[in-house]
Amino acid sequence: MPLTSIDRFGIIDREKDYTQLKSMSYPDWAQSGIIYEVYLRAFSKDGNIKSLTKKVADLKELGINIIWLMPIHLIGHIKRKGPLGSPYSIRDYYRINSEYGNKDDFKELIKECHKHDIKVLLDFVANHAANDHVELKKHPEWFKKDENGKFSRRIPGWSDVIDFDYTNNELREYMKDVAGYWIKEFDIDGYRCDVAGMVPEDFWLELRKELKNIKKDLLFVAEWEDPEMHLKTFDVTYDWILYYKLDELQNGSVNAQEIVDLILKRKDQFPNNALRLRFLENHDQARATYKFGASSYRTYAAFIYTIDGIPLIYNGQEVGDPKHLTLFDKNAINWKVRGANEYKKLYKTLISLRLNNKVFTQGSLFRIENSNPQYIASYGRKLGDVTAIIILNFGDHESIVNLKSDIEINNWKLINLSELDTLDFSTDQLKFSLKAHDGYILLSHI
Repeated sequence: MPLTSIDRFGIIDREKDYTQLKSMSYPDWAQSGIIYEVYLRAFSKDGNIKSLTKKVADLKELGINIIWLMPIHLIGHIKRKGPLGSPYSIRDYYRINSEYGNKDDFKELIKECHKHDIKVLLDFVANHAANDHVELKKHPEWFKKDENGKFSRRIPGWSDVIDFDYTNNELREYMKDVAGYWIKEFDIDGYRCDVAGMVPEDFWLELRKELKNIKKDLLFVAEWEDPEMHLKTFDVTYDWILYYKLDELQNGSVNAQEIVDLILKRKDQFPNNALRLRFLENHDQARATYKFGASSYRTYAAFIYTIDGIPLIYNGQEVGDPKHLTLFDKNAINWKVRGANEYKKLYKTLISLRLNNKVFTQGSLFRIENSNPQYIASYGRKLGDVTAIIILNFGDHESIVNLKSDIEINNWKLINLSELDTLDFSTDQLKFSLKAHDGYILLSHI
């Protein structure tokens, strides 16, 4: 089947009609998920599991209901990058990096998260391992080799790892045992699977079946963008295309209404009800405040939280920390960056709005024409008798915009992004004045 690839992150498109296909069923708790990605080394001054455990209640207050932990395993030494090495260069899948703590610490973290109704996903790095993986000498046949018989990797720049060879059945059984261990021993709730499309699909099929027998309501998130994954192997896939489109919007190469069109177009290119991971940043990308601008990215955040899918927050994003967190060294998040409280208030408001109004997690999405599509994105969500209208100004100047819709707004609620206040609102003319990088979210019921 013809496809077009996008670097290492996944697939742009397949020449197939998915409109009549339905995604696999996923756990009920996933549809209203808010995922918080934690990089333990940077999350706190101590950079360990215990420090995260102490902050679980704070994350719950923010509205987080799913925590994704980047790899917590023992890191390799041979060809290590930086003084501490990447968490994605794993030496032993059964051991916790002593830098982070021990098994008892991890069990306590899971208990604390579950006490606060927070699910926990662990990063599963199934494509590759450290150059000095504990099984390398005993089982060299588990690893890929080049034409000269040397251990190799598909991506040359990943010099701190070597790829697994999934033609070996013993390797498959080993990796399935690894995945099952963290569920049985610690009661985690699922996996975020690193570069999932670089691992054979039939392995994911086998793994999913076995793990579901251990714990039925597991969630599987693929760091990849392939509609086929929703039919057999994964519950959630990354929306890289939206991320790149928002980048184009920020630099002016597309207009604001095109991002709405993209969402609608991509929905037709994926199975019905497919859950997509939406994000402004993650550990592979620049910080949102750095990339989109400290004064303007509230509109980008509002977009992510008012469309369908699962929003992702990368630790420190909620306070607007602009500093990139390297994977190879120790650098802690600046939790007291200028304007931290304002950023946190924005995220808390958007998360609360989303979790308390199912129209944003289950409602259909529709386009609303406006008089200034170059800078204004306008769209709606509808679920039963509840309707939401979202108007976002991505421009650098104040704009007066007319919406082209027959929707009647009578005694609705209006939320202003810059002030984050909620007002009673009625109008017989869909005409709005928006300050630069501001927006309105209107709800027929709240």
